[in-house]
Amino acid sequence: MKAVVCEDIWMTYKTFFGGSKLALRDVSLEIEEGEIFGILGPNAAGKTTLISILSTLLIPDRGKVKVLGMDAFREIKKVRERINISSGLNLPWSLSVYECLKFFSLAYGILEENRIENLIESFELSDFRDVEFEELSTGNKQKLSLAKTFVNDPDLVFLDEPTTGLDPEVARKVRKKIEDIHRERNITIVLTTHYMAEAEQLCDRIVFLNKGKIIAEGTQKELKKIIGAKDVISIEFSSKLDEKVLSKVREAKNIYAFDYRDNKLLLYVDDSEKRVKEVLGMLNPFWDKIKKISMEEATLEDVFLELAKRD
Repeated sequence: MKAVVCEDIWMTYKTFFGGSKLALRDVSLEIEEGEIFGILGPNAAGKTTLISILSTLLIPDRGKVKVLGMDAFREIKKVRERINISSGLNLPWSLSVYECLKFFSLAYGILEENRIENLIESFELSDFRDVEFEELSTGNKQKLSLAKTFVNDPDLVFLDEPTTGLDPEVARKVRKKIEDIHRERNITIVLTTHYMAEAEQLCDRIVFLNKGKIIAEGTQKELKKIIGAKDVISIEFSSKLDEKVLSKVREAKNIYAFDYRDNKLLLYVDDSEKRVKEVLGMLNPFWDKIKKISMEEATLEDVFLELAKRD
């Protein structure tokens, strides 16, 4: 059984001046049980709208969604018993850590005191047990939001940008916690993020959203194949390149894609070690302008930047 199946999802919002804005268009995807599935894209790409629909918080204009084999719009109560969501720092501000978890446990009809205490300990919140939510640091608010997500021992959780606004060390701990929970419980995790490095670390499969539409889907290797490259040759120049150079780049056979901005030329190739000599030969007349050359493996950010240009 698939954890999530959605078909032909469309969603529009009414604007302040009486118009409408298309948030999602023709979105279809399948999420396997037990995987960490990433929904990536820039701000306003439609990530939060999509995750809200998949978690039964919104009903789209049209389309079908099945969650854990159940109709997400006709069996909402049954679906919500088996899922949970962490979406922003929007817990009751006047409740303490313990009271927040108690509140949401009771909302699910769960009376086990041990479960609350275990969550407080597991998410390193013991020292803040009696601290009100509004007095917590941003990192501890995020930890509490994640802890709340597991009060009902869900089979599927949705994490909407779980590390946004966190300092690097706290973000690292949150990502490690997500990995640990997934490994220990083998639950399905769906997360949205605009941090490509986060997706590379956590996700088994990924969809890229842009302007409300899925522009690519697959594993990291599959996504990199889409742009025909696994490596990037980066060349920094001391001054702006003229059109002659860019014309040569466009005509080169073994360069699958390129990007030029801020006097830096990024060349996407199949193998940087094989192609660097060809590139340097092509750029030989402009050698005096070259400041730095580096070679790296293509990242998800490279893939997304290239795909976004094509869309």
